[in-house]
Amino acid sequence: MNRRLFAWMSAPLLAAFALITLGAPRSARAADMSFSLKYDVPPAKKGERTIVKVHLVPGAGYHVNKDFPTSLVIAPPVGLSVEKPRQAAKDATLLAEAGADFEVALTASEGGSKLVTGDFKFAVCSATSCDPKKEKVSFTVNIK
Repeated sequence: MNRRLFAWMSAPLLAAFALITLGAPRSARAADMSFSLKYDVPPAKKGERTIVKVHLVPGAGYHVNKDFPTSLVIAPPVGLSVEKPRQAAKDATLLAEAGADFEVALTASEGGSKLVTGDFKFAVCSATSCDPKKEKVSFTVNIK
């Protein structure tokens, strides 16, 4: 067989093998309809306290498991400080079957746009299953 033809044919096969073996990239996977994360990010001013709200909304047919050890861990970038970077279920402003809300209080020491990331652990349940989740949180704060 012609080597170029073999190389051309083997590339798609290797890609398919990688998808089967390693799993599809997150963007190619089906969307998880069991929950959604929403952020309320107000504009911030340098040196002033700002509150960002993180909302967990269960999908249709699901509810938040209030007994799960829910936690939110924020990793602030340089130039941004967070009052409580690690929050547990007891720190939530709302923790109910209908949803969960956390407030992230932050203060900027410099202006510009800052990408804030972190991890959110929670569980959503349906009538037949309870699914623990570990999701990346990500929001941008614009500071004047």
